[in-house]
Amino acid sequence: MSVDPLRTALPRPQGGRRSFGIPLGRIGGIPIVLSLSWLLSVLIIAILATPVVQQAIPGISTGAAVAVSIGLGVLLGVSVLAHELGHCLAARSLGVPVLQVRLYLLGGVSELGRLPSTPREEAAIAAAGPGVSALLAGVFGLLVGSTTPHTVSWLLLIELALANLVVAFFNFLPALPLDGGRVLRAGVWRVSGRRRWGTLSAVIGGYVIALALVIWGLVELAGSTRAALLQGGVAVVMAVFIGIGAASERNSDKVVRWPAHVTIASLARAVVQLPAESPVALAHQVAAGRAVILTGADGLAVGLMDEAMAIELARNQPNAPATMAARPITPEMVILADDQPAEVVDRLRLVSATHFLLVDDSGRPAGVVLADDIARILTRRRNH
Repeated sequence: MSVDPLRTALPRPQGGRRSFGIPLGRIGGIPIVLSLSWLLSVLIIAILATPVVQQAIPGISTGAAVAVSIGLGVLLGVSVLAHELGHCLAARSLGVPVLQVRLYLLGGVSELGRLPSTPREEAAIAAAGPGVSALLAGVFGLLVGSTTPHTVSWLLLIELALANLVVAFFNFLPALPLDGGRVLRAGVWRVSGRRRWGTLSAVIGGYVIALALVIWGLVELAGSTRAALLQGGVAVVMAVFIGIGAASERNSDKVVRWPAHVTIASLARAVVQLPAESPVALAHQVAAGRAVILTGADGLAVGLMDEAMAIELARNQPNAPATMAARPITPEMVILADDQPAEVVDRLRLVSATHFLLVDDSGRPAGVVLADDIARILTRRRNH
């Protein structure tokens, strides 16, 4: 299952916490991260699919059936990754930057550097994922004919073909947060000129699809066959996923109203720029409560010193370089002095960073903007 290629919900202040994940490397320069919940999805598939494997392959031992089920879960994860990379390739072709792909429980997400700015962008990016899944379903389906029935390879190819076909069909349903819901939103957006109307249409579709899945899942769970139990369990899980996703989309697509008298630059906090090799104890002393930007020999920022880490390191190794207590500055953490507030708010929605580096027209660090300060302005505006 593929979900929204963009984070659209304004996060709560992170308080320094980071989401956990296992980095798997890069594909085409795109970081691939495996969330810990993905391991749970493999376990769920192993539990639900093992009886199906035993029924489809007569004489197979329980241990072998479990191994085949785990292998199926891993291969389904690879299929989901291919689905998400389809989104990423479409995004890149349209000039939309890609931050990373994250695989998680029964699905994945392609995190992009900005929201689609036109209906064409949204529709093209959304449709690319199911297109890849449909292609994989066709390839696996053709390969089934080259295998012997009721063998492991035969079963895996059939399951992969069916799973990718279901993913392709399911994602084309006109319901948020599915890809088909984004295509629907793009269509309504183009006709009406209002993205919000498109979102409301696709959210309604999400609630309808979720209800239909619950009904179908309960009917299947009432059945006596093992396959029916597997299908019913998946249907109920996906109904919950769609229902929660649709509600999230409904709440996150509200218009953000930024107060006209507040500029991003006015939120910037004073910083001290120090060479990256500065002793951490000296850097903390010079900071005097201000943020510390560590710069390289070329004068460009290479890291933002973490105060808590710096205090701990200075206590044990006062002469250690300050970079040992610094967080790296990634491109998505950099904002320009002339960026529009709406662009910065979108960035906050996408990135879990607690600090953003404000850069002036010459490319030099000009200050640090806290995510909490941006969230506080928006909260104050909504309360008013």
